[in-house]
Amino acid sequence: MLIGRLLAAALLLVGTFASQAHDPGLSSAKLVLQDGLLRATLIFAPADVEAISSGEKMSDAQLQSLAAQSLEIRFDGEKAAPTEAHARLLENKDVEFQLLFRAPSAASLGIRSTLLDRLPFGHRQYFAVVGANGVTLAEKLLNGANHDVEVRLGESVAGTPSPSHPFSEFLGMGVKHILTGYDHLLFLFAVLIGCKRISSIVKIITAFTIAHSISLALSTLGLVVIPSRVIEPMIAATIAYVGVENLLCRQAVSHRAILTFGFGLVHGFGFAGALHDMGVGSNGSAVAVPLLAFNSGVEIGQMMVAAVILPLLWRFKDKPQFTLRWAPVFSALVALAGAFWFVQRVWPG
Repeated sequence: MLIGRLLAAALLLVGTFASQAHDPGLSSAKLVLQDGLLRATLIFAPADVEAISSGEKMSDAQLQSLAAQSLEIRFDGEKAAPTEAHARLLENKDVEFQLLFRAPSAASLGIRSTLLDRLPFGHRQYFAVVGANGVTLAEKLLNGANHDVEVRLGESVAGTPSPSHPFSEFLGMGVKHILTGYDHLLFLFAVLIGCKRISSIVKIITAFTIAHSISLALSTLGLVVIPSRVIEPMIAATIAYVGVENLLCRQAVSHRAILTFGFGLVHGFGFAGALHDMGVGSNGSAVAVPLLAFNSGVEIGQMMVAAVILPLLWRFKDKPQFTLRWAPVFSALVALAGAFWFVQRVWPG
């Protein structure tokens, strides 16, 4: 039976994605030119360092060595060696590399982020070069196939920054983020299971969209910032709650819209974590373009998923067997997945 196949697929998805939910695959690199020095700060998630080391635990000495190898710097084509290279573990378990180079008077600066080709396919690095006067000289997303940056220092330092925040790259990042954000998609699936009318679906999706757009903007602009160690368990809790509510009671659409709006605010702060990981806004640069592009990408990704899932739900929603048996089974799976992620995020292994 088709419904049986859907159930098997759901079980497989929950098992496969349980440990992978909400993993944008992002790192950041910020370089500052000031007082004849080039200071570089690179931040990698624990999973990134594990991938770079092929799963082996690295000692402090190995991390220091890796930090020294993380960038190749050339001034007017001449390679510069770091005078200092340090690695340290941050409170959130991320790994920070700090490098210092002497910066001679030069017309061009060439940078290669050397660790990207050792990271999984699709990993991106938010990269920024900032001058002494705070002007952004270069700003882009790098990956394993595109890890070189060339900066013309003459005019840029005088106050003409290089083009930054390409709209298409942040749009694509938003699409990827929602398509791999299995927790967000599972939440949306759970609140839509009980919808009987197109108008109900529109209300719920609209409430979710407006809410996460608000909190995404507030967080990216730095007006409200909530640590990921708080937001991630809260996202899991919203999933578990909706799954349990589906099993215990049937709520009016107006209640579901309000609930989805409130929980959508929580998920929006989770979306903002991706932009924070890329360093958007951290160096005082404009955030309007990346914010609009990333959020647009999230909406496009949502519509892509809805175009696949909603016809299936719509086909089976009026069948008594689906309402009485399969909808509760799916809701139970949703609640279990949410509870699993909650425990995993509150007490990470």
